[in-house]
Amino acid sequence: MRFLLSRRWLQYFAFAVLAALFCGLLASWQNDRREDRDAEIERIERHYGAPEVPLSEVLPDADAPFAEHEEWTHVRATGTYRADESLVARNRPKDGGAGYWVLVPFDVEGGGTLLVARGWEPGSGADATAAEAPAPPPGEVTLSAWLRPAQDGDPAENTGESVVAIDPPLLVGDDAYANAYGYLDAEEPAPAASLEALPVPNTDPGSHLSYTFQWITFGIMILGGVVYAAKRERAAIRRGERDAEIAEDSVVDGVEYVVVDKEALRAGGVKRPGRSPAASRRAAAAGSRSPEPRLIPRSRRREQEDEDAALDSQLGV
Repeated sequence: MRFLLSRRWLQYFAFAVLAALFCGLLASWQNDRREDRDAEIERIERHYGAPEVPLSEVLPDADAPFAEHEEWTHVRATGTYRADESLVARNRPKDGGAGYWVLVPFDVEGGGTLLVARGWEPGSGADATAAEAPAPPPGEVTLSAWLRPAQDGDPAENTGESVVAIDPPLLVGDDAYANAYGYLDAEEPAPAASLEALPVPNTDPGSHLSYTFQWITFGIMILGGVVYAAKRERAAIRRGERDAEIAEDSVVDGVEYVVVDKEALRAGGVKRPGRSPAASRRAAAAGSRSPEPRLIPRSRRREQEDEDAALDSQLGV
């Protein structure tokens, strides 16, 4: 098993370990994504079908923080819409179709303005305006909605009629509920014409778990492949199909090495065969003692003869 300590096999082992570690990192990354997705699904299932609670219980005032675990909380509020300040949120697909959301500020009774996504409309949204969408109910309205976390908007991405991110302070002003917006469920009284309902939240866990196991399997296969190759190498050496000293990357006694100067060959010169410096030193140390004969497999002798013939043709011998 000394061949396992050769430079070639140490390189194999180093590569296998690094590749297995890389697979382990990817498996850990996929597992983290799976845990995040599972937590999100748990929030949806806990809140989406739950009874409504007053908005003030979740957000006591417009600047109240909105915790991650409160996402999709089902709330109820009373107030009036500011229909003349409606906006369009672009790039909001539904069931594979392009579309946009209609956003309307809602002045909550008792203070504060909740930006509400009232519904979905098909189209690109690039040239759409909220004025084309069905209007919200006039006067006092009681609505139920799910709370979603506010997004960070960029004024450069917005136009006078449409936006990309739902950033309530940026879109409504300082009196807006800063950290959440409403995802409409129902309105009382009902509007004269309704928008299409917003998409139901997706609870598909995805393929993160299977990807985790795949990367673990790949890492095990890489390490197992190197072990299997080492066993085959040892078996070949024992059967005499592979020279042990060659497998260990060592200099073989009794073998004459040829030093070739590539620059000389390109210039048309001829180099005569001779021993390598390492082989010469080993021969000098041995003195007049003749090297012990070694049995070389027939396949190896044939390979050496082919190599000698090819080298002689290059040297012009």
